[in-house]
Amino acid sequence: MTDEMLALAQRNTATAGATNVEWLRGHIEAIPLPAASVDVVISNCVVNLAADKQAVFREIARVLRPGGRIGIADIVADDTLTSAERAERGSYAGCIAGALSFSEFRTGLEAVGLEEVSLTVTHEVADRMSSVIVKARKPEAGAAGSTSTAAAPVPAQESDRSCGCGGACE
Repeated sequence: MTDEMLALAQRNTATAGATNVEWLRGHIEAIPLPAASVDVVISNCVVNLAADKQAVFREIARVLRPGGRIGIADIVADDTLTSAERAERGSYAGCIAGALSFSEFRTGLEAVGLEEVSLTVTHEVADRMSSVIVKARKPEAGAAGSTSTAAAPVPAQESDRSCGCGGACE
């Protein structure tokens, strides 16, 4: 999103010796890539920071190829928390205030046609706020129907303690 972020990403790419990487400057609500051009979308604690989360979900679905998938680490609120209660917890860590609830995250992904949606809790970061790993898949071309798995949050192994926010959420 910023020149500083791009410079860091480019330094990390060079340090890793990766040669099959291209960096683009953009916003998650308007991904600067053609439709159906991406196999995997990975996001680390960004969706909760976006002002227009539905635009994020639409863009993810737009850029994914049929059969493409997502892997998102983010903060998600318990379905019982109100928007005000989520915002109140924002003083604990900046990435909490904009968190969607479990059902809002699932519904948002399903509304743009993604399937096999799962949200796996890695750990609690605040009262009724959890770090989760979100997975979903874009249906193969010509596939009919949508399925969703993990109707309730699934706890992760106790050893998986990454919040996905670079430690800012702990």
